[in-house]
Amino acid sequence: MKIAGMNITYRYFPFEHFLDSMTRLEVDQIELWAGEPHFYVYRGGLNRLRRIKQELKARGMRVVCYTPEQCVYPYNIASSDPQLRQKSIDYFIENLYAALELNTDMMLVTSGIGDFHLSPEESWKYASDSIYQLSRVAQQEGVTLALEPLTRFESNLITDVQGVKRMMDEVGSSALQGMIDTVAMQLAGERPEDYFSHLPGLCHFHLIDGDGTSDAHLALDDGQLNWREYLTSLESCGYEGTCTLEIMGFNYYQSPHDTVMHSIRKIRELGILSS
Repeated sequence: MKIAGMNITYRYFPFEHFLDSMTRLEVDQIELWAGEPHFYVYRGGLNRLRRIKQELKARGMRVVCYTPEQCVYPYNIASSDPQLRQKSIDYFIENLYAALELNTDMMLVTSGIGDFHLSPEESWKYASDSIYQLSRVAQQEGVTLALEPLTRFESNLITDVQGVKRMMDEVGSSALQGMIDTVAMQLAGERPEDYFSHLPGLCHFHLIDGDGTSDAHLALDDGQLNWREYLTSLESCGYEGTCTLEIMGFNYYQSPHDTVMHSIRKIRELGILSS
């Protein structure tokens, strides 16, 4: 297993500041949050992508997962509005090709949010159809879609491993694989072993602490989660992918380097993950 940094923690600093921070922390793998002001697929275009690619190459870094912003911007693949839903599908396809331009073969997706005036089953059908369309493109292009369950504070669709499994079974594409977010996992009352027992494999992992009651994504040891046990479980289950620190919160945004540095030190003390 390896550690990856994520630029979402550095969202109020220039992207280059994030890369310099990763260099100082001796982290050569990143999960690219594709959101403003660092990179938005409809602003900057190919020129911006190529600049990012050059900056990564100069530092000996690689993108292990490409994560389009999908909880803030006006995109929702589960929307009952057909125009908005198609616009959202198109947005993800554009991001998929941006991921390929950055030489990564993994893009994170979620189920979106079902409209509250509809039944969850009706909204599920919209999400399922959208993910099916995305999976067809991903499979054709050799990209893995990492399906992340959200918390119950973020979505009314996929919030646990059973939801991930159901969607994977319905879509039936080898391009669609499951991943873990430790906050969503804990709120669903689950453990890493549940993912390995229900899914054929695990393609990605978000490692963060949490308060046990909300969707807060905290720095390690700032919350209540037994994240050390999670890492031990991953190792015993044979996980060989990347663990991304997806730390979010206003206080963290003000001093991202120190925040990430302290969490990485705690991980390295365990001797399980490498940089």
